[in-house]
Amino acid sequence: WLDESIIQDITPKLLGDWPNTYTYTKALSEYLIQQEKGNLNIAIIRPSIVGASWHEPFPGWIDSFNGTSGIFVAAGKGILRTVIANNEAVADMIPVDVAINLTLAAGWFTAVHRPKNLLVYNCTTGGINPFFWGEMEQYVMSTFKRNPLEQAFRTPNAHLTSNYLINQYWITVSHKAPAIL
Repeated sequence: WLDESIIQDITPKLLGDWPNTYTYTKALSEYLIQQEKGNLNIAIIRPSIVGASWHEPFPGWIDSFNGTSGIFVAAGKGILRTVIANNEAVADMIPVDVAINLTLAAGWFTAVHRPKNLLVYNCTTGGINPFFWGEMEQYVMSTFKRNPLEQAFRTPNAHLTSNYLINQYWITVSHKAPAIL
């Protein structure tokens, strides 16, 4: 309901040191839970990027094409050809079944042991076993070349680049030009 110019003016002031509205609103939610929990025993689970399953219900299971799963499928179908990303950044993805199992275990522990303090679990792998976006690109592309998806639009050939101009070039050549044709 706020005018867009007001939102543009107040957002940087509200964010302070937070890098974006996503992390800011997550922090606000956790703060609110901490302030209002009263006598409830609470645990917060903080998964990193949730991806396809590791084991359950079967390896590679997904239930939607949101987030990285959608990007990978679009790349595998040959639709997505370029993505702007930092190849050296950690692709901190956690399998959905790992995140769910931690949620169940944390719920059990919190119910049984009734800790006085709010418990916070960071469900990530990047600190222990970092996997970088550049490596992810290689694995995803080689997987789709060995095991092509049905009804692919083109041969999978997506590339990550941190260079804005190179990304714009490939968007024009590989996305917009074929769409116009």
